Amino acid sequence: MFVSAYGASVASTMLAKTITEAEERYEHLLTMLDPQLSLNYQRRCEEATKEGGKKSGNSFGTWNIPSVIADEDSYRINFSNSKSPMLSQN
Repeated sequence: MFVSAYGASVASTMLAKTITEAEERYEHLLTMLDPQLSLNYQRRCEEATKEGGKKSGNSFGTWNIPSVIADEDSYRINFSNSKSPMLSQN
């Protein structure tokens, strides 16, 4: 979606900007909650993040934005051609 809206050269930057803005709004909304409710919610988010395997860094997880695939059709063809014969056998 971001590639079609902003182009391949800017899409990752715009996605990161959108995520940052959403996280800032989220932080602002947390301050509007009852302090105990906010604390309980944040603790549960930390627990869920750890349950998902995250052991260090931001307690709410981190974002990893992959490189842009500008030509998805070619990518899919190359990917399907590069699959090992062992992967396709069951």
